[in-house]
Amino acid sequence: MPFPPRLVERLESLIAADGVAYSELNPAERSSILQVWHKAEGEDQLIWGEDEGFDPDEDLFWMLRHTHPLCGRSSSSADWTSARKVSDFATLREFRRTPIYDALYRGEIDHWLEVGLVPEPRRTRAFIFTRFDRDDFDERDRLVAALLQPHLARRADEAEAALHAAEALGAIEDGSLEEARRVVLCAGSGVIEFASASSRALLKDYVGLENGRVPSSVLARSKLRVLRGDRSLRIRIARTGDLHLLMLEERDSRVERLSAREREILEQVVLGKANDAIALALGIARATVAKHLEHAYRKLGVPNRTAAAALLDPSK
Repeated sequence: MPFPPRLVERLESLIAADGVAYSELNPAERSSILQVWHKAEGEDQLIWGEDEGFDPDEDLFWMLRHTHPLCGRSSSSADWTSARKVSDFATLREFRRTPIYDALYRGEIDHWLEVGLVPEPRRTRAFIFTRFDRDDFDERDRLVAALLQPHLARRADEAEAALHAAEALGAIEDGSLEEARRVVLCAGSGVIEFASASSRALLKDYVGLENGRVPSSVLARSKLRVLRGDRSLRIRIARTGDLHLLMLEERDSRVERLSAREREILEQVVLGKANDAIALALGIARATVAKHLEHAYRKLGVPNRTAAAALLDPSK
């Protein structure tokens, strides 16, 4: 876990708040992935998934999320990495008049500062600082949050690489060919100790092999993306003992042309949802969904939603 309760607690020592939270949500499925909360009086809470303490299927949060001045703006702009306050978009009086405040925050939260990590179609990650019955966060607080963001992002990347490395090693030990074929193990010199024929071929096609070895320029990186025509290869590298573990993911590079919102909508299409259902899930107009899809088809060079979904999910 990249952000355990003890780390979230440390954030409160940098930006004074009544409460600090790290929140992972899946907007495509309107569900919670992980919630880590710390309150100034010392109370900590960690909730995985749709625990009884956070049940988005029944909670008003998803129904009213679009009325939150900051959450609604982050979703519509797809900008989660800027440090922003609720007061950037609404006065305290206006915030208190929103349905989400009345239902969920009254008597507990007056001021809200948030900074997040780059969103993914099925995951948003944000750090939330809140205050009640005292002054709003100032520009010094915003600056600290902005300075923290790249460090938090790097920690998340490193933790995720370590997690996937452990899963990949487990796949090799268990003989799970579907997972193992995307993994390469090599020594620090680049000598390949383990690789399926398909993963070796991917490395040869995209980065080249020097006398059968992985180039040192590749091993020096923690992640790398290489383009070749309409395809791209994403390489993530983790180190375990004296070995380098390379995790490979090949995809259609046209997908990279999509905006975060266009991809978010297409992820809903992959789930089989119609435009009306997508509009309801994302809190936007049906016409807006149609317009984003039109732009996405043009960028991908496909004629319809079925072809677009196939690029995102080849199993479709």
